[in-house]
Amino acid sequence: MEQTAVEKKFGKYVMASMITMFLQSAYSMIDGLFVSNLIGDTALSAVNVAWPIIAVVTAIGTGVGCGGAVMMSTKQGEGKNEESNIVRANVILALLASSIVVTILFLILLTPLLKLMGAEGELLRLSQIYGRVMLTGGVLQILSCGLTPLLRNDNRAVSAMMIMVGGLFVNLGLDFVFMYVFHMGIGGAAGASLCAQLFTTLCCLIILGTKKTDPIRFSQFIIRKEYWKKIFKTAVSPFGISLTPSLLILYHNVACLKFGGDLAVKAYALISSTVGSYRVLLIGVAEGIQPLASYAYGAHDFHAIRKIRNKAVITAIGVSFFLFIFTIATARFYPAIYGYEGEAAELGYHAVMVTAAQLIFTGLVRVTNSFFYSVGKDKYSLFMIYFDPLIMTPLTIVILPRILGLDGIWITAVVTQFILNIVAFGMFASHERQMKRMEAEKAFAGK
Repeated sequence: MEQTAVEKKFGKYVMASMITMFLQSAYSMIDGLFVSNLIGDTALSAVNVAWPIIAVVTAIGTGVGCGGAVMMSTKQGEGKNEESNIVRANVILALLASSIVVTILFLILLTPLLKLMGAEGELLRLSQIYGRVMLTGGVLQILSCGLTPLLRNDNRAVSAMMIMVGGLFVNLGLDFVFMYVFHMGIGGAAGASLCAQLFTTLCCLIILGTKKTDPIRFSQFIIRKEYWKKIFKTAVSPFGISLTPSLLILYHNVACLKFGGDLAVKAYALISSTVGSYRVLLIGVAEGIQPLASYAYGAHDFHAIRKIRNKAVITAIGVSFFLFIFTIATARFYPAIYGYEGEAAELGYHAVMVTAAQLIFTGLVRVTNSFFYSVGKDKYSLFMIYFDPLIMTPLTIVILPRILGLDGIWITAVVTQFILNIVAFGMFASHERQMKRMEAEKAFAGK
């Protein structure tokens, strides 16, 4: 990647990343559409209840992949391409090691965790079936999520997007075959997702191994402990970005069970399948800037860093407002699309309308998260990522429902994202002052 071309690649990387992230999240959305219409809305709730557990697995893959990708781009910005290739090989080894440990651990803990979240009866049974199948393929989930960032940072953002398009069609086709033709139920939905992830993994490995410049070679698989340490340290931020939505689903499901029972869980499942999926587009904007920002950071190109940051903020805010308006305009159709009827349909529609405003504020938060870990400001990034799911949302979701009832649950994300926007503006102002000092020191050293 030429240093002078970094800014020109902004649109290509961001658009490809947005589509890739949306398609990655579409696996659960497609499963939800099939299970809700072919099995029932309890099955959709089961997918939603089990997903936070499964999402830990995918978040580990995303975290390790993105953590290594940041290191790769930084090395490339420094002009150290061979070291970047060795980093890439170590990322693949780290993904394999992580997948084995995580798969075994979560298969053992699945049922206790589902019960801890309040699942029981038919909801528990369906959640167990879906979760066991998905977790059995934990290696595929971690590899498919972890290899995509490597492609993106190897200047293969469009290839990564096309692979996800192919995986989506595989998932869609096999959902129909497994569930409609062979009547395999919710387990068939999970099996279709795993087959799609197998397709994604194989395609990523083939492209990385056959590319004309800097292909993967066995000689590059040299275990470097210092690389693993840096990869996992940086991985904490993208891991949190990927996992946070699922942690929020967990908190909301528990609150829904407490304040509204199964009907409220179904309403929140509709939010997760619609507003939650749109939110992933904003993560795509944020992750799209990562290769560019990390490369510019490695090259000490402060002008490019500033341009990339400003474009990302403007793009994210623009997309945020578009998604909010789109959600309000289309919300009435969502219950019917997912097979909701009667009271469940009305409550689901109301819940989506109340919580849609969170989209206005989510874009800036997502860009802040990704930008700071991409340019080595891990403390800023970690605060933005973990303050919400570990402190703000748990406190807010305990307080607001006691005041506003179920509306307190739906509005929780609106309140927390608004507060994080204020924090984000303060962090960007602080970082701008730091960059100006670094520019002054660089200019003085050059004299």
